[in-house]
Amino acid sequence: MAYLSLYRKYRPQTFEDILGQDHVTRTLANAVAEDRVAHAYLFTGPRGTGKTSTARILAKALNCERGPTPTPCGVCASCRAITEGSSLDVIEMDAASHSKVDETRDVMAGVSLATVGGGRRIYVIDEVHMLSTPSFNALLKTLEEPPEHVVFILATTEAHKVLGTIVSRTQRFDFRRIPAEALASHLGRVAEAEGIAVDPAALAEVARRAEGSARDALSELDQLASFGDSVSAVDADGLMGERHEDAVAELFDAIAASDLGTIFLQMQTLIAQGADARQIALGGMGRARSLLLVKTAPEAVSLLDVSPEDGSILQVQADRFTVGDLLRTLDLLGTSVTEMRNAPHHRLLLEVALVRAASPDTDPSTSALLGRIERLERRLGIESSAADDFPAVAGPAAVSLPAADPGVTSSKDDARRRSRPAPGAPEPAPKAPAASGREAAPPPESPGEPAAEGGGTPPQVGLAEMKETWHATLQEVKRRSKRVWGMLNPSRPISFDDDRLVVEVQSPFHESSMNDERNRDLVAEGLYAALGVRPSLVFQALRKEPVISLETPQTADYGDLGPASGAGEDPIELVKKGLHAEVVEEIGER
Repeated sequence: MAYLSLYRKYRPQTFEDILGQDHVTRTLANAVAEDRVAHAYLFTGPRGTGKTSTARILAKALNCERGPTPTPCGVCASCRAITEGSSLDVIEMDAASHSKVDETRDVMAGVSLATVGGGRRIYVIDEVHMLSTPSFNALLKTLEEPPEHVVFILATTEAHKVLGTIVSRTQRFDFRRIPAEALASHLGRVAEAEGIAVDPAALAEVARRAEGSARDALSELDQLASFGDSVSAVDADGLMGERHEDAVAELFDAIAASDLGTIFLQMQTLIAQGADARQIALGGMGRARSLLLVKTAPEAVSLLDVSPEDGSILQVQADRFTVGDLLRTLDLLGTSVTEMRNAPHHRLLLEVALVRAASPDTDPSTSALLGRIERLERRLGIESSAADDFPAVAGPAAVSLPAADPGVTSSKDDARRRSRPAPGAPEPAPKAPAASGREAAPPPESPGEPAAEGGGTPPQVGLAEMKETWHATLQEVKRRSKRVWGMLNPSRPISFDDDRLVVEVQSPFHESSMNDERNRDLVAEGLYAALGVRPSLVFQALRKEPVISLETPQTADYGDLGPASGAGEDPIELVKKGLHAEVVEEIGER
């Protein structure tokens, strides 16, 4: 007997077997039990979420010899025929290969005929959005007033392409992506039944890569089963390769970090996987759009067609960009796509756009200049919204001005004039730099006092430093183990106290895995390589309803880091130094 693929062998046979679609199966089961079955249904949702399987189960529920019943027996002649695809009362039509109007009319010609078994005649039209407009029109009248014994079930992955006149005549059910945890549990049960020895971490990675599709997950498990007697997480990583979405996410991490080398390496990875430059650019635009949505409306992440795990990664990554950064990246990628129509070197155009997105210094446009100013402000610890409120320099030679009217706010020019020394006055003596740590700088050592062991004091770091270098820590972890990096992506430090760092991870599974001593030690090594400290590490799972912080990197707690570089200087001089500019003309002073 020929080998049967796992996704066919373990196709759901009852409403209870459908994963992650309780809102659909419960409604349909109640409709069958109460004899309230509609004449037409529209099942829509991502691939592999159970649309066609649910249609077959509904057909069995209506035509079972013990029914109609919400729990078909599965052993009677009607149930077996539907399962095997040989029932004369269940007509399945693939609209992708039967899109012409004549083919649709041929199928509709049998609607008025009586059923063979005396139950219902079920028409299942898969990928219905592929029908042509004339085919939709041929279906429309029959769908509006079908015979009492006929039920239509239309399935599609792209409901927006179905004519509104068709949708309005059906009951619509939206199938959702199956959660990764539910998929991993299902894969574990199938692996145990088939005698496949697979590491639970590998099953979790397969479930994550499946993006909510049970069929994709079972196909990957089928592939792993042929790899060897026992499959580890490392074997699974090597066999499945890097996900396209993960590669694009890492590309945007490199843009946020201005890491040009990683940009070129990720481009090579994506090209090696078979993607062309235009695909990558369009994928990058989709990623930037998703990040922009999460950045500006965090509560709207459910509007994106992504798994909950990828949604969490988007929320973490969005904190590394400003709205201006994302808009400029969208503009650069969109321009590169347009220019690809007439240019022979598509990859070169895309690489130039990505380099300019990552490094505003290389982009001569006005938007890039604004990006450079934003980065300079972040480096100096100045909020963009408060850029006009620079502190005035206090000094003995400052010009004494009359007191301003209490009811009138002084302008920027007034503040600048007050901070400028009078002509001919001596320059104020430079102040000694303040300590950058949480504590005051220690007094200089006496000649007879020995130096600290190791040639210096350990670095003074806080939670803010941990957050700022967490991406670098993850990159160090990735160099050591892609599997551990995958379990930490996304994650974030949430507290640091008494040399104890608490890191938030995606789920209880990731919490238990990361609290394993070997994984914890590997993260500690990465943290030491990135920041030079070795705190004790504790991992805890993300709450079911995480509170999303609206704080952006510009408004981080810089008070813990000591005074910013350049504090107390003339703001005009700061901008001149940061942008290598010079004053051409001053307006408004007399």
